[in-house]
Amino acid sequence: MESQLLQILQEGATSISNLLLKMYKQTSLSDEEMILIIHLLSFQQEGNRFPTIQELEDRMSMSSTRLIQTLQKLLKEEWISIDEYIDPETGMRHELYNLTPLYRKLYQSWREQRSVSRMIDPVVEPFAEMASTLEGEQTGLYTRFEQAFGRPLSPFELETIHIWTNQDGYSDELILTALREAATVGKLHIRYIDRILLEWQKQKITSVEEARHYSLRFRRHTPISDQRQPL
Repeated sequence: MESQLLQILQEGATSISNLLLKMYKQTSLSDEEMILIIHLLSFQQEGNRFPTIQELEDRMSMSSTRLIQTLQKLLKEEWISIDEYIDPETGMRHELYNLTPLYRKLYQSWREQRSVSRMIDPVVEPFAEMASTLEGEQTGLYTRFEQAFGRPLSPFELETIHIWTNQDGYSDELILTALREAATVGKLHIRYIDRILLEWQKQKITSVEEARHYSLRFRRHTPISDQRQPL
C-alpha cells in the first residue's frame, strides 16, 4: 500500500493556469476541447511536446476520429499551432504543439471581459455616469491610480476619487501628491489617501508646495515606524 502511494505521488501533477480554468467557457471553448488542451499541457510538462493520437486516445474517452476533428478545430480556430524545432544535440527536426495562441486569446478575452464588466456589471452600473467623465485630465488621474495600485480601480475607489474632484474640490495635482505621499510610507490604500487629504484640508493646505512642506515636516518629526501608521 505504501509503495503504491509513493508511486502515485511520483507521477507528479499538471500545472494549469487558474485564469484558463475560470475563463475558458467565456472564450467559447467546449468542455471537450478544454480537456484535450489539459492533456496536451500534461504531456508537455512530462516532456512529450507532440503526443500521438494514440497516446491522447489512451488517456481520453474520445475516439481517434473525434480527437482528430477536435485537434483540427483547435488548429483552424488558432487556439493552438504546430511548430517545428531542431534538436540542438541531434540536429533532427521535430514538431510540437504550441499553446501560445491559446494564452493570447485568453488574455484578450480577459481584457474584453474587464471592459464589459465595468459597463454592465450591476455593481458598477451606478457609476457609469461617473466613468463616462473620465476624459482629458481626469482620465490621467484615474490611470495614475491604477498604475500605482497595479490593478483596475474598484467602484468604491472610483466613487471616492470622483468625490474628491467634484465635491471636495481637490485639484488633480493635490490628489496625486497625496498618492505619492501614501506610496512613500507604504500605505497605498484609498482610505489612507483620503485621510491625508482630510488632514491637509484641516491644515488649510491647498497647494502642492504647501502639502510637500507639511509632509516633509511630518516625516522629520515622526519616527519611521509611526509614519506607517494611519494619520
